[in-house]
Amino acid sequence: MKESKIMGKYQLDDKGKAQVRRFHEKNARKQGALKNSKTNLLEKMKKIQESQKMP
Repeated sequence: MKESKIMGKYQLDDKGKAQVRRFHEKNARKQGALKNSKTNLLEKMKKIQESQKMP
């Protein structure tokens, strides 16, 4: 059998790789901000619940 060097279905050239890298960099910041806001909301909710438990 002859091994063929066929490019995979989703292999990108340099221009495509740069575009994908920019996309991930852009969305990584959004995910970080989203994660921080979620943790802040959870902390606030815990404080509220604790304050409501106290008579």
